[in-house]
Amino acid sequence: MALDSRTGTTTASLWPAGSGPASTRETHGVDEWLTLIAAGQAVGVTSEATANQNPRPGVAYRAVRDAPRIPVWLAWWRDDRPYGLTELIALARGAYQPADQRPQTLGVDVAGH
Repeated sequence: MALDSRTGTTTASLWPAGSGPASTRETHGVDEWLTLIAAGQAVGVTSEATANQNPRPGVAYRAVRDAPRIPVWLAWWRDDRPYGLTELIALARGAYQPADQRPQTLGVDVAGH
């Protein structure tokens, strides 16, 4: 299991004691992490964002439906609070609610999933 200690969200602490990966390999960035995986030297666990932002020939991404959730943060320039921030927070919260708790409108999932 490749672990990106600099930018990754996957750590050995995600697994209960004694049930984690048999071995790990530390990397120092997403490029090195993906290179190891593409070369067949490791596997990895990552967020959906990595899959969307870093397509790599030879690397297959598959959803792990029962994985623990990771923290999600909104960011903006500290001196310029964005217009509609309250609405943006509400949208983000709605998008990250479990699917069975998301509001439905006319049979369409408003979170876009």
